[in-house]
Amino acid sequence: MDLSSWFEFTMYDAVFLAVVLGFFFYWLTRKEQPLPTPPKEVAPLQMTDMTLEELRKYDGVKNEHILFGLNGTIYDVTRGKGFYGPGKAYGTLAGHDATRALGTMDQTAVSDQWDDHTGLSAEEQETANEWETQFKFKYLTVGRLVQNDSDKADYGSRKSFIRGAESLDSIIHGDSESKKDN
Repeated sequence: MDLSSWFEFTMYDAVFLAVVLGFFFYWLTRKEQPLPTPPKEVAPLQMTDMTLEELRKYDGVKNEHILFGLNGTIYDVTRGKGFYGPGKAYGTLAGHDATRALGTMDQTAVSDQWDDHTGLSAEEQETANEWETQFKFKYLTVGRLVQNDSDKADYGSRKSFIRGAESLDSIIHGDSESKKDN
């Protein structure tokens, strides 16, 4: 065996060396990418019931908070503005009653008029309920969507909070005094 055959430089060797040198120079010259700035935390709203007219102000454009109604409950989805903000996937729901739109999975089904959700099939209502189950454990509950000012409840100075399994009626009727400071 000839020692010179060990030191032959073939095309495969040239390609391998070029790739290794390329990675090495990339590693030497790469720049650290700055971390994206975290989204600005928005202070929770006071708990309050709202009419549709009041709710429309919270669309992420007129107000930094993004709210919408679902099954009669108003949720603050501001922390999900990547989904619910202006121009985003579910942005058309902001400032509206989203029950029919989420139940039918048709975002054009939002309305500027009061909707009692009649006409939703059992399956569509179940879909809306599934959305609500996720929302009440993930987003702040602000209050109820009401048709008239006379239907509004008094929450005192309570701030909106993630209510989880807690009933909104228990909050309105004071059955949950231990959570008042949230």
